[in-house]
Amino acid sequence: MKKVVPDPPRNTIKDRAAFNRAIDHYLPTQGVQIEDLSFEDALLYTSSLLDSASATTLNCSELLPSPERAKILAVWHLLEMAKTTVDRSIECLNPAKTPA
Repeated sequence: MKKVVPDPPRNTIKDRAAFNRAIDHYLPTQGVQIEDLSFEDALLYTSSLLDSASATTLNCSELLPSPERAKILAVWHLLEMAKTTVDRSIECLNPAKTPA
C-alpha cells in the first residue's frame, strides 16, 4: 500500500543536537575528574557506565534481526556480568552488618 502523505524530511542537525544532549545528560564526562576519584567512587562510576552500556545494548538488540541480535545479546550478557562483579566489589567494601 502506498502512503498518501510522504514522511517529512529529517533534520539531521536537530537530530544530532538531541543526540549530543542525551549523551551529555547520561554520560557526563566534564564533571568527573578520574584522577580525583576514590577507589569506591571509581567503582560506583564504573557500575553506572556499565549500567548505561547494558541498557543501550539491550535497546539496540530489539531493532536487529536474529543473527545480529544474538551477537548484541552476547555483549549485553558480558556487560551484565561485569556490572555484577563491580557491584559485588562495592558490597565487599561496605559489608552490611549482620544481625546478632
